[in-house]
Amino acid sequence: MAALQRFGALALELPFMDHACRDFLGLLARVDASDDARLRTAWDELVAFTDERFAREDVWMRTTGFSSGKEHMVQHRVVLEVMREGALRAARGDVAHVREMARQLRDWHQKHVQSMDAALALHLRGMRFAPANAGRLSPACRPAGAG
Repeated sequence: MAALQRFGALALELPFMDHACRDFLGLLARVDASDDARLRTAWDELVAFTDERFAREDVWMRTTGFSSGKEHMVQHRVVLEVMREGALRAARGDVAHVREMARQLRDWHQKHVQSMDAALALHLRGMRFAPANAGRLSPACRPAGAG
């Protein structure tokens, strides 16, 4: 619950991004609240959600030609790889390691939202972007020869 109470400092004033952040924090709180028997399931749900969230953001960055997109997407890939390693550790019963990963993930997430996601939100607001128009590629992002 503390994670959800801290959301105010992470608000980006972009509803679709703020909603995803709240959902992430809720799933992370579920990991924290899980007993050892349920930790693996809670972690797997967090990994699946994060994979979808990052994939969506990656599409938005490519679609809109976000200038810092490459660095942002690399960070997504690295964090997801670490989270997947956590899923393997959870499957082996290494709950202490996964709990420590959750603690570190919370710290990373706060910094990521306040820096990289804040820059992306500013960019998306400037583009008047909405998830409904995410499928439309900007001219700079269209493959050569595409009409």
